[in-house]
Amino acid sequence: MRENREKGFTLLEVMLVVVILSMLAAVAIPRLTISSEVAREKADITTGREVKAALDRYQIENGTYPQLGELRAEDGEIAGLGFIPEYFKRLDSKVTQQTAPDNNKGFGIAEIGPGNNYPDPQNLIMIFLTTDGSAAEVKVFNKTLREVLWSSI
Repeated sequence: MRENREKGFTLLEVMLVVVILSMLAAVAIPRLTISSEVAREKADITTGREVKAALDRYQIENGTYPQLGELRAEDGEIAGLGFIPEYFKRLDSKVTQQTAPDNNKGFGIAEIGPGNNYPDPQNLIMIFLTTDGSAAEVKVFNKTLREVLWSSI
């Protein structure tokens, strides 16, 4: 005698699969979020290295680095004839990748103080210059501006 059973999954089996998939998602999603933030930090580090390389090329070709007054920063954007776009196409807040507050995105400029003192950062990527063009350094900060991710020093 044949039993008349329907073929398919029981409610218990379906619920078990849903629980397993939920646990996998709970583990995987935070790791993906962390991975994307690390990738954004690495992208900004790469940009910082490119900016330092452009500053070094400028120094080799002109005999000095750009002086503090020759480059200016406003709203995370660097401007300055002779450096932008000849040595670097654009330096603005769209270039930086980290998820920071809008007023911290992009680039900033500050003076290298006496005794190589560096002021607190205002942007994710800071260019530090001297008034006489004798030095130029670049530092990349994390989204809170409290940790140096990379420094050309």
